[in-house]
Amino acid sequence: MELGGRTAVGIAVALVAVVGVVAAVTGGGAGTLTVERVDELPQGQGAVAFANLDPNQRATFEDAVTSGEAVQIPTEAARNEFVDPGYVRYDGGIYKTTVSS
Repeated sequence: MELGGRTAVGIAVALVAVVGVVAAVTGGGAGTLTVERVDELPQGQGAVAFANLDPNQRATFEDAVTSGEAVQIPTEAARNEFVDPGYVRYDGGIYKTTVSS
């Protein structure tokens, strides 16, 4: 087995292709969202109002609240408000949002 020249390049390309297929099948790289209701915001923290989330973010957030499970975030841009500030005001409560890769 030769690991120089074209053989090594071929192996690297094959590995990249496999990783790409796995990412596509498992939902990609935007991550998952989990939410947890909290009694109050930590001092100095802010929260985004649910109404200020875009429609995809609202749907993702509501799925996480109603299921109690981690849900897939549809796009990289959809995760921003869930990371910073990391809290959402929703239905009279405050929810801590956690994004995992």
